[in-house]
Amino acid sequence: MSQADQSCALEFLAKALLRHGVTAHEFARWADAAFVRAAVDLLKAQGTDPSFSRISAITGIHRHAVSAILGGSAGNRPAEASSKEYQRHRLARVLSGWFEDPSFTDAEGRPMALPMDGPAPCFSDLVRAYSGDIYPGIILDELLRVGAVQRASDGRLLAISRRYTTGGVDEAAVSHADVVVADILRTIAHNMEAPPSERFFEDSAIAVNLPPDAVARLARILERRATAFLDDLEGWLASVEPEPEGPGGAAAGIRAGVRVVMVVDPKQADELPDGSG
Repeated sequence: MSQADQSCALEFLAKALLRHGVTAHEFARWADAAFVRAAVDLLKAQGTDPSFSRISAITGIHRHAVSAILGGSAGNRPAEASSKEYQRHRLARVLSGWFEDPSFTDAEGRPMALPMDGPAPCFSDLVRAYSGDIYPGIILDELLRVGAVQRASDGRLLAISRRYTTGGVDEAAVSHADVVVADILRTIAHNMEAPPSERFFEDSAIAVNLPPDAVARLARILERRATAFLDDLEGWLASVEPEPEGPGGAAAGIRAGVRVVMVVDPKQADELPDGSG
């Protein structure tokens, strides 16, 4: 990657972080912690003791700062991330069931308006069928927050989106962005080191001179075709994945899957018609 490409990528990241109120100093602390954890993994893989001095030598971070990072609360992050990923997975399954299960769709195959409780079908029944042990009120609060569900004037719940996506500037959206970026970078890093036969799938279809009014059509195509693809794949994943013991349960298998992300040059976003971005 050229210096210009690196600068461009970091500039996009910096703009996103500034919108969330993250300063350069705070980002530098995150970067230091990431380099320290990466150094620990690298040294262990090499069969070398990850002492503070060795970590400091290969990262350029002062030994006292290394000690503070490794002695902090960063060790709790994997468990917290696992719990959040578990809940996000269950939220997605609830929405898929609402759009596909005949018990919760009308004669035309559209998701029914559901009361929270009461005779079947109701939202609590849907949650029990697709979210396991997560309380229905927690599922509803999150789906309302991200705009996937709305309340009708009569109090019934309406499914607005069949996919669970986050946005905005709150902590949950920032946490979700961290997971997405980490997934993409992890695949790229793996493919840079792995032989051709062991590389993970990574491909794209991008136009460099797309008319602005075509971006909205691209979004609609993705909404229809990519959603159908992900729903089919999610069904297969659910059929082969054993049921976890709970949010804090141990995972014996491998975390793997697919992400589909629409790409638009943010420097040209002002040229898009209203509703395209």
